[in-house]
Amino acid sequence: MQSTSTVAPSFLEATITDLETRTGRGSGSLPADQRRSHILEAVRSAGEVDVRRLAGDLGVSQMTVRRDLSHLDRVGLLRRVHGGATVRASPTARSEVMPAEKTGIAQAVAGLVQDGDVVGIDVGSTCTAVAHQLALREGLTAVTTSLHAAMAFQNSPSRCVLLGGIVTREGSLVDGGPLVHRRELNLTKLVLGCGGVSADRGVTYFDLGETAIREDLVERSETVILAADHSKFEVDRAITLGGLGVVDVLVTDAEPPQRLAEALRAADVEVVVAPA
Repeated sequence: MQSTSTVAPSFLEATITDLETRTGRGSGSLPADQRRSHILEAVRSAGEVDVRRLAGDLGVSQMTVRRDLSHLDRVGLLRRVHGGATVRASPTARSEVMPAEKTGIAQAVAGLVQDGDVVGIDVGSTCTAVAHQLALREGLTAVTTSLHAAMAFQNSPSRCVLLGGIVTREGSLVDGGPLVHRRELNLTKLVLGCGGVSADRGVTYFDLGETAIREDLVERSETVILAADHSKFEVDRAITLGGLGVVDVLVTDAEPPQRLAEALRAADVEVVVAPA
């Protein structure tokens, strides 16, 4: 039986048509910030977008769309995939990705923590897995800006200090007051996650406010541990915390690729690969 259904105009097409009506301009003349705004609206509406369709809707080249998608992925507003992009998963959803690898990394990190340590715990699904491991221990003090990490200590024999501030979409707290309050902290260990770690850019993240807090905590830490699975290798995000030398130990689930491994050795970073 032959289908008689028709394809409705896309959300992006409707938005651009409305903009052209109001501005009298074709979509090809849209500035980058407006193009990216429309792309985000399309992703949030449809859940997934296609490079070819976006290029046709916007009246620009596929290369321009790919650059826009790469920028939006780098700043954490969507997730770039082959041929297009999808919405960026929530922290809860990301915790369900590679759970065995994250648990292995978390257990290896916990093995580096001694009784009585004061441990800073970063935002992110891998660091939340670390929090769950450390919450089983006695005699530790955890310090975090992550609501997810703090909740792991709700019934723990160890205590947790939650640094205050404004809640972000990642479930972290930022802009919580004078920086001097954080600088009064003295951490034995600091466990960082990351958006990416590369030979060229070092340790990178999505959010400027969260990274400013990381900088403060790094200054107050005796040992900085980076907990990162292999999907973060040779990936660059928008905000740089520092070169590889900001880290003392990398705990991961696989050997880093050769170029990154050489850069880590040159920066005197110990690499710990968690057992499979």
